[in-house]
Amino acid sequence: MRKIFSKYNLPANSLPNGKGWGWAFILALSSCGNSTSTINPPPSTDSIAADLASINSAIEKDRSNPDLYFRRAHYYFEHKNYADAITDMQIVLKFDSASAKNYIFLSDLYLTQNKTKDTRNMLRKAMKCDSASTEALLKYSELFFLARKYDTAMFYINRSLHFDRTRASAHFQKGMILKETGDTARAISSFQDAIRADQNYYNAYMQLGVLYARKKNPLALEYLDGALRIEPKSAEAFYNKGYFLQNTGAYEKALSVYDSLLVLAPQHFDALFNQGAILFEQKKPDEALQKFNSILAKDANFFRAYYGRGRCYEAKGLTQKAMNDYKRCLALNPDYDLAAFQLDRLEKKK
Repeated sequence: MRKIFSKYNLPANSLPNGKGWGWAFILALSSCGNSTSTINPPPSTDSIAADLASINSAIEKDRSNPDLYFRRAHYYFEHKNYADAITDMQIVLKFDSASAKNYIFLSDLYLTQNKTKDTRNMLRKAMKCDSASTEALLKYSELFFLARKYDTAMFYINRSLHFDRTRASAHFQKGMILKETGDTARAISSFQDAIRADQNYYNAYMQLGVLYARKKNPLALEYLDGALRIEPKSAEAFYNKGYFLQNTGAYEKALSVYDSLLVLAPQHFDALFNQGAILFEQKKPDEALQKFNSILAKDANFFRAYYGRGRCYEAKGLTQKAMNDYKRCLALNPDYDLAAFQLDRLEKKK
């Protein structure tokens, strides 16, 4: 695809959504609230209250049983009451300070409060209790990954893999570290190891799809289809598949994939924009114009759509309309250099 669009129809963020990660799941809970993708309805408040009442009753009868406090802490965690969960886990530790699992869970809770120092300390204590705890090592590695201290992150993930090479999430995490440090070949190998350990590891398929897509390697489609096998309604998998097909010139297939995506996510304006770009490249400015107008009817601030519409107006000989749209685009994003170039070119023709 020519330069007029390629710089601006980049794929959506293809980093993992957290599945299989220790910390990413916790961060998602603390920052995003209830998931909109949940299929099953939430339990009624009556059943929630009954569950908590049952645990409280058991604690009243046996206040020296750490398992009950641990159970209630998990209940609080599941219902996002992190402060009370932390309080209960601190009680658990008074009874049982030698169990790695207690410190690991408390580290999860501290992370929801952005208490990274406490998180790190709990993981250290977990590893002191059990130096071969692959979960503690993995999470400790991920903590350094999030801090972009990749050498330290690699050290601890390798220790985790030393004790257990069957854990898919550890191979995946190693792949992410390698990817961030620019070692794409070894990152691909680690993501493939994750799939060998777990053939349904969605994020590994996605990362492999994205990395092979960057090389314009047809294996990208195999891995993206693998991701769709696991998550048939994955918008990111559909988008990256469409984008790969678009970038390799398979325009009709790309349009079809974007159509499938737009059935699932009608507000996916990047997909609509890319369809417009493809139709423009196919010298169908009227059809492309419909795509850009569809975006702007729903989001008047989607500046790229003004650029795309401007290109269509130019193709139809509507120069003043094109210039107006380039100006609208630049008003929303003054750094959009393609719009600036086109506007400058037209102004010089006057």
